[in-house]
Parts: sequence; C-alpha cells; structure tokens
Amino acid sequence: MEKTIMTVTMNPAVDIQYVVPEFMPGRWFRASEVDRSAGGKGINVSIILQQLGYESAAMGFLAGFSGEYIRDTLRRLKLTTNFVNVIGESRTDIYVVDEVGHMETGIAEPGPYVPEEALGRFMKNFERMLSRARLVYIGGSLPPGVPQDAYKDLILRCKAARVPVFLDASGPSLTSALEACPMAVKFDHRFLFSTLGYPMGSIDDILNLVSGIHDNGVEWSVTTYRMVGNIFYTPQGIYMVDIAREEREQMVSLLAIGDALMAGLIVAILEGMDVERAIRFAQACSLEDTLHVKKGIRGRQMVEALMPKITVEKLR
Repeated sequence: MEKTIMTVTMNPAVDIQYVVPEFMPGRWFRASEVDRSAGGKGINVSIILQQLGYESAAMGFLAGFSGEYIRDTLRRLKLTTNFVNVIGESRTDIYVVDEVGHMETGIAEPGPYVPEEALGRFMKNFERMLSRARLVYIGGSLPPGVPQDAYKDLILRCKAARVPVFLDASGPSLTSALEACPMAVKFDHRFLFSTLGYPMGSIDDILNLVSGIHDNGVEWSVTTYRMVGNIFYTPQGIYMVDIAREEREQMVSLLAIGDALMAGLIVAILEGMDVERAIRFAQACSLEDTLHVKKGIRGRQMVEALMPKITVEKLR
C-alpha cells in the first residue's frame, strides 16, 4: 500500500475573508471581495499539498453545519478525510483585509467542546492511519476539552512508528510538544519568547533560543521574523530569508502564509532538495499564497517562478 501524508487539525474552521478598503472599527462597509473556505492549519496544508501534486489524509474533529461545510468542501476537492463528529458547531474565523492600508484584522472562535470519548475515538483512528503514513503534520489550536499535552502524545506515537512529524503550534501545547522532539517546528518569534518565558529580544537572542531547542533533537525549524522574513534552522546551519521589495509590495493577504510555507517544506524534504533550494521553495510557496485573496497557491509552476525572488543568507 502506498503511504501518504497525514494532517491533523484538532480545531478546523470555516475561514471567511473580506476585502474592505480603508476598514476601521465603528462603521459599516461593503466588501469588495469575499472568500469562504475550509480552514485550520492542517486542512490548509492538505489543500496546498494537493495544489503541489501531493495527496494527504486530513484528520480532526467536526461539528454542526460548519463541520458539514468543511467536510463537503474537502470532498469536492477529492481530499481523503477521517474526522470524528462531536456535538456543537465547528468554529468560524473572520479575516478583514484592508487593501488600502494593508492591514489585517482577525476574529477566531474557540471551537466545539471535545469530550474524552470522542478524543479516544480520534486516537484509535490516528493509530490505525499511522501504519500508512509517510509523514504527519500537526497544526493549530486545541479545542475545548482536549488536554494541552495532546500534541506531545501524538508525536510520541509517531516516533514509536518511525514516522516524522512537522508541528505548527503555540502556547502550552507547543511547550509540551517540544518535549517529544518533532522533526520540524514552525515558531512565531513573539509566541516563542512568551511561551518559553523569555523577554522579547534581538535576532541573536532568537538564534540562541532556537539553537537550544535543536540541541534537544529538533532537526528543522522556521521562526517568523519581521512580517515576511524567516529564520530557518537546518541540519546544515542557520539561514535568514528575505523577499524582494517589489514582491512585498504586491502582497494582498497573509491568510495561510505559514501553512503554505510548511506545505512547501514538507514537499522539499520529501523530494530530497538540498537545503538552500528547500528553503527557497518553502518560502516561495508562502509568497505565492500572499499574492491573491483566495487561500492557497496557483500551482507549482507559479511557486518555482518566484524562487529567484527569495534571498537566502547563511548566518551560522
């Protein structure tokens, strides 16, 4: 049986993105553009992997009418799914993009309560799916009822099955998950310092902090730095990535920018790209996602055309 990529989204969402010129609180506006999609980090990664030519199986919890919308959307995309149904309503996340001021405003709901019995069913499904997994991506927030060490538990199960894990989380669930040493982790530098209890610092502080994490066994990490730059910690060294100014000026939306990056990094590593090409490919996926309102990328050819726009500098 051919093995596949598994993505875990414990707290899926219906993402609604409104483009509103000169948006500000306290007024009524008419959106110039609207995009509605199935979302949550793992689901976004599954969708973008498909756009890059890779199949995956999406797992997590769904509830209510919003959950049915998410399930139906993924079925129309012909994505494999294995979700556990719970009582309540899957969350809706609202994003408002000001196309004039280039600002984004977001509101995220907490999601439905997941009882212990439903979590147990999910874990059984996860164990069963692991036998056909080549890689597991875990991302996003935890819904009410799911313990903060759930990601750590999943990573330990993957390691026992010798399946590599990519993680994108924050807060206590990230702190706990790092104890299990996933293969690759994405950090936001603001959450990195607040989660691990360090004051906000310079780029050298970020490098030293992330280096300590890698000393414990994490092979790859991406730390956001500034709005579009990233610091990649790799087995061959630490790299700073930047984007050409003209490309920055064409950015429209930052929704799913990190998910596109992680999908690109998964593909790059599975294909055995050398480190600098892998970094450029992942960052180009992220950049392509920003150049239009609709979430995702417009194909691998568009991504590869952007790779020369990515500047990669080795720091250490």
